[in-house]
Amino acid sequence: MSFSQALSGLNAQREKLGAIGNNIANSQTVGFKSSNVQFADVFAESRIGLGVRTSAVLQDFTQGNVESSSRNMDLAISGEGFFRFQQPNGEVGYSRNGQLTMTADGRLVNAQGAQIMGYAADAEGNVQAGGAVQALAVDAGNLAANATTSASTSLNLDSRVQAGTGLQQVQVTTDLMNPDNPTSQEDLSYNFSSNFTVYDSLGNPRNMTVYYEKRPEAENSWLGKVVMDGYYSTNSDPVGLAAGSVVEGVVDAQAVAKQSYDNLLNSMSDIQADLESLQTEIRNAATSASASGATQTEIVEAVNSAAQSFASGAGFSLSEVLDKYLNGQQVTPEENAVYAAYIAEVQGQMDDATDANGVVAATTINPLTETATVEAFSNFMAGRQAALIEEAPAEFAAAARSATNLIVDAATGTDIAAQNNAAQGTDLEIDPATITAIQAISNNLSQQALTGVTDPAVASAVNNVTAAVATATGSISAVVQAAQAADPGEAFEAYGVNDFVIEFNQNGTLKRVGQPQLANGGGVEYVDVTNNRPSINYASDSSTPLGGATEALSFDINLAGSTQFGNASVANDVSQDGYASGSLVGVTIQDDGTIMRNYSNEQSLAAGQIALVSFRNPEGLSPEGDNLWTATASSGEELVGAAGTGLRGMIQASATETSNVDMAQELVSMIVAQRAYQANSQTISTQDELLQTIINL
Repeated sequence: MSFSQALSGLNAQREKLGAIGNNIANSQTVGFKSSNVQFADVFAESRIGLGVRTSAVLQDFTQGNVESSSRNMDLAISGEGFFRFQQPNGEVGYSRNGQLTMTADGRLVNAQGAQIMGYAADAEGNVQAGGAVQALAVDAGNLAANATTSASTSLNLDSRVQAGTGLQQVQVTTDLMNPDNPTSQEDLSYNFSSNFTVYDSLGNPRNMTVYYEKRPEAENSWLGKVVMDGYYSTNSDPVGLAAGSVVEGVVDAQAVAKQSYDNLLNSMSDIQADLESLQTEIRNAATSASASGATQTEIVEAVNSAAQSFASGAGFSLSEVLDKYLNGQQVTPEENAVYAAYIAEVQGQMDDATDANGVVAATTINPLTETATVEAFSNFMAGRQAALIEEAPAEFAAAARSATNLIVDAATGTDIAAQNNAAQGTDLEIDPATITAIQAISNNLSQQALTGVTDPAVASAVNNVTAAVATATGSISAVVQAAQAADPGEAFEAYGVNDFVIEFNQNGTLKRVGQPQLANGGGVEYVDVTNNRPSINYASDSSTPLGGATEALSFDINLAGSTQFGNASVANDVSQDGYASGSLVGVTIQDDGTIMRNYSNEQSLAAGQIALVSFRNPEGLSPEGDNLWTATASSGEELVGAAGTGLRGMIQASATETSNVDMAQELVSMIVAQRAYQANSQTISTQDELLQTIINL
């Protein structure tokens, strides 16, 4: 009897009903794809078939409806493709469900903890598209400040303005080293001004103001004066600068010579005073111990204790210095060797003493005349002189040497006090050697100032200073006064180093932009700048508002599109590329999958880009549950790329893709499968009745 055909039909319809039930159960599962059971008949040798079997279960990867969501971390794929996820066990899975959450450490994961994958971004927010995909995370750190490197402004300057009329004035500071001095203040005249903010390397905002004045020198020409935080940077002509550099060098040479001279004299006086103080301390210690009836050994111990106290107060270890001195090793600083020489002599005589009175007598040795101490004092002077010369700036070392030589040459004899008295009796002010050294320094500075100079006015000014210095006699002050009297000062008016001129054609369009440069023979000329972008520069030191705390600030101003029409002067657009530091305030995902970090300073930086994966045969993917599929040989290798490239669709943020299950179709299919199941059951009943009839026969 043909029970097998009916039984195969029951099994096939059971699988059909199972697929239908699974589809209906997942009708609300985000990103779910329905499946359908396909049947095939079974034949043997006879013409009557053996029933039916399940040949395949096909998945339907048609697009589900994309519905909006209130979460910006919900993603849907509009078109073909799959999200790529790295599961907690390290395996890779693919899904159409883009419902993400962010963990405390910034990882973007789905409900099962699988981390979405894509292309990483570098520190500047540049996505490394086309590289290896990796699990994506969002760094919660602050965005570092970015110094301004470029600014842009588009403005119209009123062509109806007449040069020299309708001027306003503003007071600016030109010297931050001495801002309260009236000479450090300057009044700028202007017809129009515009403001914008730039940022230094620490993210501090700097207020920039450009004051525009219609120039009388040329038609359709304006002078822009750039001011930062009220500071106007100016420069002088080369005549004043070159001659002034020589004069300043002469003044500095005088100061270095005087400082070196005073330091050596003071150091010598300090050594003498310390030696006298040391003698008093050890003599008092010996006398006091002897008066109290101390033994010879106890008096020696009292003297050594006083010497040790002196050494500790002077900041050195007595035993260490004595060991080096007695072993002929170098003692630094050299003054410690002077003290060690005296203490060693006292200890030697105490060791040779035969009684307590001899120990006390040893402490009366005069340290200022004792041979070893005087020799150590001479070595100290030589070492101290060498150190002072080395400490002086290289260009002024000759002045430091001549000034200290004056002392060393005078400090002769076998008595430290006499050497000090002789040194104190010298007069640096009239020392011929030091005067000659300063005159030589002036000559060297003049040669440096004139290197590459062709301007005869500069050469004349510098040579006048050098000649005045060379002919001055009598004293160092006379040399300095002669140099200062020969200083021409500023032969030409100072100009703003960041100024620029902007000139227009007769039709009002931009013609050229130039910045100031000193012309040969003096005066200022404005040289064209590249692409009409003047360069603005501020050093980072106490002479500018940057104060040395930040890096130097340099940026250019793009003036493209500026005009001169007969309308009111106005800045139409101002922008710049710097910003202060900012903290992370939110994350958004763009249609191409780029994950943007949004900061409190209104800046955004990419953290990476979500990649999509396509397959030659997506129906060959193996469903693994948890909204994931895995690749198989039937599906082919994954094809990874950015959204919107190849066969991959776009990513839609704040949206989800609903299940593609058609409930009406599934219910109809369920009825059909149920009827088929019943019919197969009826076939079995009929076969049973036939079998029963045969048995009854």
